[in-house]
Formats: sequence, C-alpha cells, structure tokens
Amino acid sequence: MKKILFLLSFLAISSLAIGADMSNGAGDLPASGQARDVQQANPKMKNVILIGANGRTSREIIPRLLEQDDVRLTLFLRRASRLQFLQSDRVRLVEGDATNMADLREAIRGQDIVVSTMGGMDLDVKTANIVSAMKDEGARRIIVISAGGIYDELPEPFNAWDKRMAGQYRPVNLRTAQVVEQSSLTYTILRPVWLTDKPTEVFQLTKKGETYKGTETSRASIGRFVADVVKNPALHANENLGISQPGTDGDRPAAYR
Repeated sequence: MKKILFLLSFLAISSLAIGADMSNGAGDLPASGQARDVQQANPKMKNVILIGANGRTSREIIPRLLEQDDVRLTLFLRRASRLQFLQSDRVRLVEGDATNMADLREAIRGQDIVVSTMGGMDLDVKTANIVSAMKDEGARRIIVISAGGIYDELPEPFNAWDKRMAGQYRPVNLRTAQVVEQSSLTYTILRPVWLTDKPTEVFQLTKKGETYKGTETSRASIGRFVADVVKNPALHANENLGISQPGTDGDRPAAYR
C-alpha cells in the first residue's frame, strides 16, 4: 500500500517531466554503464545522487527533483529492488552500502550534487565516508540532513522535552554537522525537528547561532528545499540551517500534546 501511495504521489508531481521523457523515446530500462555513458554525453544535464534513497524523506525529494528537466538522478540504497519501479532514462538505481568506500566512490563518480538523507547512530561515520568519496571523485556540492537541537538552540521548554525524547541522537548529529563544515566542500546542512507527513511545502529557516523556530518539519518541505538548492546550487551555500513549519511553536509537536 505504501509503495502504491508513493507511486501515485510521484506520478502526480512529476507527470510533466515523465511525459517529456516519453515523447523523446524513453521507456527502455538502461544498464548502469549505459546511464553513465548518457551522463557523459550530455554535459547540460545535472547529475544528482540521493544517498539513503528509500527513506520517507527521500520519497518526498525524488519527485520534486524530477520536476527539473535537466536533472539526472542516481538513487543509492541497500536494496535497489525496493525502487525498481522508478528506474528510467533519468533515474539510475545503485545498490550499495554507505559504510563501503568502493560502493560510494563508484556511485559518486561523475555526480555534480550529493544529497544525504541517512540517519542512524553511525551517521557521522557514514557522512565522513561520503565526504572522503566526494573528494576522491572531485564532487564538490553536498546537502546533508542533521537534526535540530544539536546546539541546544531549541527554545525552552521545547528544548528540554526534545532532549528527553531524542537527546541520545544529538552527539552523532552534531558530529555529522562538524564533519561537513570541516570538509572544504560547498555544503548545506539542514536541521529539521520532529518530522511529519503533512503535505505543506511552506518552511521557515533559522541560521546557526539563532534560536530555533517551530517544533515540526514536514518531509514535503524538505523535499521542496532540496529541489530549490539543486535548481540553484549557489543557494544557501555553506549554511547550516534549521528548517520547520511556521505556526508550530510550543512546548512539543502537536502529535505529542
């Protein structure tokens, strides 16, 4: 059921881009080597890799990226069969593990922009691997999702509540942000708070050092933000940003009140 709902959402958001592909003769499923050949043959295309592509946030990012006709997308995940239905001449699936440097180097080779939506208690290690692979392969632009609260920047009493509920993740998310900031890459770090599946794409941003606003972040708004940065890679370059929905201030997210 989740796959069907995602496919319907994907078709609704990106139908124009898919229609354009079909009119140009798309339809056959290319092999990985063929996809790389097409990347090299058309320098006007923007090559973007999404690492952690099967996550719920990634599933909001994918269709919004494919609204852009000049994006060719690589989806990196542990089991490519989960997203096989998305493969096309503009979408390449790569099966791999972010703890395996060879997998990362092969996937990142030729990419213009790297987007990581991974999580977990080893996120800092996996992010360091991505940074290292990018340097090896000459990729320069990265967008990484960390988490709000890592600088104790959430307003009270929300900060205390968040720390009780998810404080164990703050150190690894902080180290993740530090790895990226110290990398010499051109980066954007996003610090969402409590994620929702609400369809709103409206968001507010707070810079590092500012008091955070809001208690909720919709995955849809992250999808829109990432698509905006991919469209204009100079946007929010070398910024570390909180992202949330306006009107969600309080001591905790609405679902926990």
